Amino acid sequence: MKRLDTLKNKWPLISLLVLYMYLIFHAISGSEGIIGYLEYEKKINITEEILLELSEDRKKLEKHAVSLNSSELDLDKLDIKARQLLFVSDPNEKTIWLDHKQ
Repeated sequence: MKRLDTLKNKWPLISLLVLYMYLIFHAISGSEGIIGYLEYEKKINITEEILLELSEDRKKLEKHAVSLNSSELDLDKLDIKARQLLFVSDPNEKTIWLDHKQ
């Protein structure tokens, strides 16, 4: 009987402790908690690495696009690349680069 009376007197304290335990559990393991925050940090780092790689690829593609401009286009390089891609060039074929500036 004494135990029941003791529990009746301390029920607010017990319920408050249970509530705190619940909040602490979700603060640590919930989607918005500490573990979720660490997972978001990992995702951010991975996404930043992907962004850096894509930025480098974009710079390379922009440089390639500028080189394809008609005023910048080297017809000899274009001919060599077309022969290679169309399998028209001979594997033993030699290319002689001439300096047009002289």
